[in-house]
Parts: sequence; structure tokens; C-alpha cells
Amino acid sequence: MKTFQPADHLHSRTFIGLLVAQFFAAFNDQAIHAAAMFFAINTGVLSEARAITLMPLLFYVPWAVFPTVAGYLADRFSKQYALILWKIVEVAITLLALYGFWLGRNGDPTTGSVIVLACVFLMGMHSAFFVPAKYGVMPEILTPRMLSRGNGILESLSFIAIIAGTVFGGVLSSAFRGQEYVIGIILVVLAVVGAVASLLIERMPAANPTRSFPPYVYQPLYENVKMLLTSRPLLFTVVGLAFFTFLVAYMRQVVYMHGQSQLPRWSEAYTSYIVGVVALGIGIGSPLVGHLSGGKVEIGLVTIGAVGMMIATSTAALALFNVPLLVVCIAFIGFFTGFYLVPLYSMLQHRAPKQSKGDAVATSNFLNIAGAIAASVIFYTLTQTAYRSGFTPALPAEPPVEGVLEELEYHDGHPSRAVVGQTTYQADEKGPKAFVYLTVSADVKQGDTVIARSYVREEEGERGRAKVTKIRLQHPEEREEPFYDQARLPALLFLGAGGLTFVILGVLWWLLPDLFRRTWYWATLRVRLETAGLLRLPGHGPVVIASNAVAPDQRARVESGLDRVTYFLDPGNDLEAAIRRGKQLLSSGEVVAASDTSLLAALMPDAETLPVREHEFERMGVRGSYVVGGSLLAAGSASSCAVKRHRANRWSMKRAGIKIRLPVHIGEAPPASPNPVSSSCTFGIILLILKFHPTRGRSRDLGKSVLQKA
Repeated sequence: MKTFQPADHLHSRTFIGLLVAQFFAAFNDQAIHAAAMFFAINTGVLSEARAITLMPLLFYVPWAVFPTVAGYLADRFSKQYALILWKIVEVAITLLALYGFWLGRNGDPTTGSVIVLACVFLMGMHSAFFVPAKYGVMPEILTPRMLSRGNGILESLSFIAIIAGTVFGGVLSSAFRGQEYVIGIILVVLAVVGAVASLLIERMPAANPTRSFPPYVYQPLYENVKMLLTSRPLLFTVVGLAFFTFLVAYMRQVVYMHGQSQLPRWSEAYTSYIVGVVALGIGIGSPLVGHLSGGKVEIGLVTIGAVGMMIATSTAALALFNVPLLVVCIAFIGFFTGFYLVPLYSMLQHRAPKQSKGDAVATSNFLNIAGAIAASVIFYTLTQTAYRSGFTPALPAEPPVEGVLEELEYHDGHPSRAVVGQTTYQADEKGPKAFVYLTVSADVKQGDTVIARSYVREEEGERGRAKVTKIRLQHPEEREEPFYDQARLPALLFLGAGGLTFVILGVLWWLLPDLFRRTWYWATLRVRLETAGLLRLPGHGPVVIASNAVAPDQRARVESGLDRVTYFLDPGNDLEAAIRRGKQLLSSGEVVAASDTSLLAALMPDAETLPVREHEFERMGVRGSYVVGGSLLAAGSASSCAVKRHRANRWSMKRAGIKIRLPVHIGEAPPASPNPVSSSCTFGIILLILKFHPTRGRSRDLGKSVLQKA
């Protein structure tokens, strides 16, 4: 029976099937989200403000409720089952939405709208289960060398699908208003296409087939959060991803506010098109990051992404009233977002324990909810501060008018005409010299007694100064809430986004102090870097790296390959000082690297030891470097252990065609006399080959070249 193996290329049927399936899943998620919102508004079931508030809650609540179950299913069973199952469930959800659209326009708008809104919750649940399997399966279907490239393509298509779904949800709602069942038919067809594509995904072994369902549902969530927070690489990743979720939610609110403050104000469709430009940037940036990462997860690109996002958001603050330049800035925000996002997702997939990658992704999604909540809190705090401080002055108020709401008409989901007593209010959003905007508070309906409050001022529009009248209809007992001149506020909020990105870059630098040095290494090291076996490095705690890297460029490659901060020590003329420095770092839980055998002999009893070998190569005119990790040795490993393990595994190495010359020493010269460290390091280098499967030609050649070099 053929055993499933990760592909070393990007045209495997499993990867292609996953790309198509997840594209239509992401598209339908957002299309139902947008279509349900406009459907509830157009049928009068929800006000515009209430619908905008309710939609994110319906979609994201399942992410907070089901992370434990989603992670369990993704790891307990083959991820093929989860991916196919939830694509079939997606077909059922879209059929239910089709029924809701039809029912809402054929006699029961309330029930029809409730069904469609329930489908938003169900699609959120679908996403909560599908996403952990989608991201968790990537390290199982692609080799580590191809992981960053694969993630680049996956993220590019995901965001294109998200933005396209959002845009088309609004466009289709406008085009088929009154015939929303057509939207349902389109969604069903797309779901069926995605389900058929998921059948291309081959069956891979379950990551943890013996795992039992937890007796306390949220206990694994607590344990996973603790695991993520104690591993420096994983903590770095989840903090970065949570901030990304925060930034997406924050920027969406800022762009929407900016659109509402324009004269004439932007329609939902136009705002969606502006936001959709982000997808163009991500679509270019994400695959490029995969290519630039080479054969490893390149964390140094996160710095470039964060700095680019800071510059783009700050420039956008200065270009708010120049729409073409604003669009370019938003495209660059998306472009640099790819540099920021792809390495983080690749690291999460690569570093998470093999038996619980689905759990790790589900837990990360749970923490991302905190980012989305923080975005709403910070956005609200900043806007309220601007209102209270006078940065955004209140508009002058006209005398209020109280009476019975005789008539109330809507157009494209917005109040267009209202009659209060003997006074008629007609919305006019086209101008160009006078604009009238009509707003209705929640729960206000025809026949109620209301107060009409008007606020009038002159503002600068696209065609010069214009008179702007904003009218709010509300119940008499409601507190008066004035309108504010928000023209300058979006610029402040864009600058705030740049400042917050600067803060999070500082936090990431604190979590990974050599982050900027990694960026410098990526920019200056003129070799292709590929890695293997480095996941043996524990995520936390003291570790000694025994390496053959002596030259500065060799050590730079080793530091780039490892995902923890590594301190190389040289004894020089003061061995005792180097030993004291090494023991001090190890006592703080750091990673210490050395090539000198005497220094290693003094440090190895204090921590686990990971042999790491750097080997240069040249292939088809391209210079490169392999950084390969051996077997992790317990503190103070003895030479007898090395000999015993070597003899036990001699047959495997012989079958692989590997010839090993003993002894193999770390350093430029063997020690004068045998000691435990040289034997232990020999043991680690010998066992490098054990991670290479004999039938995989590429890995076999790598093992040969590394060991024959010794």
C-alpha cells in the first residue's frame, strides 16, 4: 500500500484540490455575510446600524465556542475527512440560505431573514472547523522547503476570495434585489464546485489517532494557550497573527468611516472596491514572499512587512483626499501584509507539535478573536477621545421637530424619505451643492412618535463648498447624540494604525531579540539557505548548540536557520570567561552555540545539546548552504551512548548508501584526547541521516554531502 508523502513541488493534486476548495469556502463565507446583512436591511427586519453590529458577532462567535472540538477533530482523524466533510456541510448551508432568500420574498420576510442570518452563524462554524484543518494540513502535504511558497499561494488566494466575496455579496444584493434567491443559487453552485475539488485531496495519516475526547471541553484550550505562551517561537507567532487580525478589523472600520465622511459619501459597493485593492497587494506580496523565503521559514521578512505597513498607513493618512494615491497606499498595505503574514503562518505550522497542529491553529484562531475585539475597543476609544476633546467638533443643531412618523421609505437599504407631522424630509446624497443625509434610530417604525433633529453646516466637497444637512429620527426618550465633523478623524486613525504597528514590531523584537539581525542576514547573505532537522531545538529552556560553524557567515546561516535567539561564544584567550558567560545564558533559559570542544565540554552538563552542521553547496550555478540539525542529546551524554546508537542504526545507514568515517569531530581540529563531548557530538552528526528517508533522492544526497564533508 502506498504511503502518503509530502510533496516537494506545488502541483500535487492534494495541494491543488486544497487551493480550489478553500478559495470557494472563503468566497462563500464573505458573500453570505454581506448578502445576509443587506437582505435583513432591505426586508426591514434589521436597521442598518444593528445589522452592521450583528454580522461580525454571528460569524466569529463559533470561533470562540468551538476551538477545542475543531482542534480535536483535525488531529484525531485524517485531515482529508475534515476538509471534505465541511465542504459537504457548506453545500447544505448554502441550500438553507437559498430557502431563506426565497421565503423572505414570498410571504414571510422575518422568518426568511432569520434563516439567512442563521446561515451566517453556520458559515462561521464551518470556518471554525475548516480553517484548523486547512492550515494544519499544509506541513503534511508539503515539505518544509516548500512550506513558505505554498503558504504564499494559499494566503494570496484566501484574501482574494475574501475580498471578492465581500464585494460580490454587495453587488449581487443590489443587482438581484427582490430576487435574492438567485444569490442563493450562485452560492450553491460554488459550494458544489468546491466540494468536488476537495475530492482531489488524498488521504493522509491522522496526526494523533489515539487521542481521546477531553472530559472537560475547554481544558485542551487552556493547555494549548499555555503551550503557545511558553514556547518563544510560537508566542512570537500567535502575537503577530493576533495583531494582523486586529489591523484588518481596525482598518475596515477606518475606511468605512472615511467613506461616510466624504461628499458625496461612498456607497457600500464603492467602499468595498477600495478595500478590495488590499487583495491585489496581498495577491502579489504573498507569493513573492514564498519565493524570497527560499527553502526555509524566513522570519526576517516580518520586519520588512511591518515597516512597509507603517510607511503605507502613514502615507495614506496624508493622501486621504487623493483617491488614486489612497488606492496605491492601500495596495501597498496589502503587499507588505503578505511579507508580515506568510512567515508567521508558516512558522505556526512548522513549529507546532506534529500531533496537535490542528489544535495549535484552532487555539490561534481563538486568540485572534481577542485581536478583533481589541480593534473595536481601540477604535471606539480613539473616536470618543476625538469627540470629547473637540478634535472633531459637533455640528450646529437646528430646532427639533416632534410628531408622528407618517411615512418612512428606504432605497438600497438607506432611509430615503420620511414625513414627520407636516414636515417632509427627503434624502439627497448626490449634491453637488447641497447634501441631505437621513438616519433612523433602531426600533423606530412608521406610526411612532419621533423627534427629528437636524444638524447643518458647510463642508468642502469634490466640487467646492456645499451645504450639508444631517437628520436623525429617534424616540423622544432617547438621549441626543450630535453629529460630528469627521473629516480629519480618519487621518488620525491611519496614523494610529502606523503607530500601533510600530508598537507591535517592538513587542515582536522583545520576543525575538535578533529579529532585525535576521532581516539583515536575509538581505546580505548571498546564498540560498535550506534547513532540515532544526525542529529538534526545544521551543523553550536552555540548549547548547554544538556546531561546525566557525566563520562569521557560517554562524549567520546557523542563526538564521534556528527559530530561537542563538548566542555564539568564542573562548579566545579567556576560556573561563566564555564558560561563565555561557553558564549565565543557560541559567536564563537561552540558546548557546559554540565550536570549541573544551567550551562545549564545560557547557554540555548544564543543558540538552543539539548538533547543528552547516554545509555549503553549489547546484546549477547557485551557491547555497544546508543547515542540518542532528539528534537532541540529553545533558552530559556519554560516548558509550553514541557507539550503541550508531551500531543499532548501521543497517539503516547502509541501506541509504551512506559511508561514514569515524570519528567525526566538531571544530576545526580534533581534540588532543578523547572526551565525552567529542563522542557525543560525533553521535549527533552520525544520526543526522536518521531523519532522511532512504528512498528520497534529494534528502539522501543531502545526507551524503553533509556526512562525506565530515
